[in-house]
Amino acid sequence: MLAGAGAGLALGLGRRPGSAQEPAVELSRDYDGTTINLLMEDLLETTVIEDLLPEFTEQTGITVQFEKVAYPTMREKLVPQLAAGAGNGSYDALEVDFYWVNEFARSGWVEPLDERIAASGGAVDLARYIPAMLDIGSRVDDQTFYVPMYPYPMGLIYRTDLLEDADFAAAYEAATGETLALPDSVEAYVAMAAAVSALDRGVYGAAMQAQQVDPIVMEFCNFLYGLGGDFYDAELTEPAINGEVGVQAVTLYAEAVNSAAQPGAAGADLNDTMATYSQGKAFSMISYLFMLNVFNDDEASQVKGKNALAVMPGGQGLTGAWSWGIPVSSPNPDAAWEFVKWVESPEIAMRRALAGGVPAQAAPYENEEFIAAYPWMTQAQEMIATGKGLPAVTKQAQLVEIMGRHLSDAVSGGASPQAAMDAAAEELRDLL
Repeated sequence: MLAGAGAGLALGLGRRPGSAQEPAVELSRDYDGTTINLLMEDLLETTVIEDLLPEFTEQTGITVQFEKVAYPTMREKLVPQLAAGAGNGSYDALEVDFYWVNEFARSGWVEPLDERIAASGGAVDLARYIPAMLDIGSRVDDQTFYVPMYPYPMGLIYRTDLLEDADFAAAYEAATGETLALPDSVEAYVAMAAAVSALDRGVYGAAMQAQQVDPIVMEFCNFLYGLGGDFYDAELTEPAINGEVGVQAVTLYAEAVNSAAQPGAAGADLNDTMATYSQGKAFSMISYLFMLNVFNDDEASQVKGKNALAVMPGGQGLTGAWSWGIPVSSPNPDAAWEFVKWVESPEIAMRRALAGGVPAQAAPYENEEFIAAYPWMTQAQEMIATGKGLPAVTKQAQLVEIMGRHLSDAVSGGASPQAAMDAAAEELRDLL
């Protein structure tokens, strides 16, 4: 039986600016006394939801238990449970990273949700979401397997104090003959960052993370997408990474690591780049939206209140995303669906946003209170709307591993960008 049958309890909803009254979300008490379990990444969004869980229990009688772990252990804990067979797993609902959406769906490990969504009476409405979220973490092979949870877009974080400093700008112009300004292309970004480093004023042009495997690939995607490139052709029939645009992206990326970034960037991860930037040693950083909070709010940051963000030069960057799914192995799939209906209701989605979450739904970005509290979210919305994820191959984690090795070869000089991408293309072809 699909969730939502039987007596319901309505969540009271406010008006979304510029829209009609949202329908009340009916939550069933048919599963009173049920406990559902979820494996969750231990970060702010999880804590925000966890604080609201007593309200869900009061409304439905369902108890929700979060097992909070660090990201690197999530997949290894999930996969054995997903493969356990119908009803035999430990987790009732899933928090699924965009890396895994195709693999989990095509392995038969998660339920298609189209029927549940259609039967929800508008409680779950995909029209509420920023369209890019559906492409990145919701649909697989023309079916809906997931409901978007929250995005983590990447873009350009930069020092406003240096950009607006007359002395710094004069030194830059004297050295380059160009006015210091935000770049509008990947080529212009690399040139600007290299020129800033060459000024020898104690500030590197970019804090970069070129460590294998995940850090270098996530960062590189922004260079590739900013140039309008991709890993495969549009039909996913052949690799495109060794074509003209892919090789140009690798060439520019390697130039940035070697000429514009901090020493040791070729082996640096996100923590290293965060430290470099937070200590005031970098002008810019191609990184995740949530880094802005760290730099502007962390007591240890030496650049508090001096940072802003923009869409990746070139107009498109990588957007990662988490989504909700119901595993076939769930012991309590209908109770789990009640949780998804509740946590993604317009009211709870808005409250999550106001508490510091990054919304996947469009409505919070139209909310004056939200934008007043988090003014940079206007730029974040543009980053999300223009961003894209990884190619829709089944084994995206393997794609990242392959690219990580060959990108490192190009950055270190062990292979030319063309040779490195030719080798990568040979391996990427096997993933199709």
